[in-house]
Amino acid sequence: MLGVSVGALRRHDVGAQEEINLRVTPADLPQLGLAGDLQVFGTLTNLGAQGIEAAIGVEGTAQRECARCLAPVTLPVDARVEETYALTGPWPSVVEDTLDVEPLVSEAVLLEEPLRVLCRQDCKGICPTCGKDLNEGPCECRDDEIDPRLERLKEFLGSGEEKRS
Repeated sequence: MLGVSVGALRRHDVGAQEEINLRVTPADLPQLGLAGDLQVFGTLTNLGAQGIEAAIGVEGTAQRECARCLAPVTLPVDARVEETYALTGPWPSVVEDTLDVEPLVSEAVLLEEPLRVLCRQDCKGICPTCGKDLNEGPCECRDDEIDPRLERLKEFLGSGEEKRS
């Protein structure tokens, strides 16, 4: 839990604001695969009976794997999100004058991530037969090997080419 005390803010008038600045380590949120510390900063606003509005920014780096070759990739994280936390009722809510910003930080990091992470745009991936990283050079696998179920098709296509010549 990344708890922020909002007791003092709730005692102020509606519209009162409080700045937050947190450092989140990879150990704090291991499920996010952070490459280093995240800086979480922003403003909490007292909305009175409606709750607390959190407008936060998250900056740092995340560690992922390339979708093609599985090489480690470090991604920048720079996101801004807003959420209104209710004083009563279902999640998100303020519990005992503490606001848990962990779900908001997690959401910011995950929404910032691209759908497909690549180590570079021209990544060649890995050989499906031997698993060699093709970015390091070609593998020794044979390209002319055919799935035995398709052997008859090769014979059929091969015989058709001979007739055309």
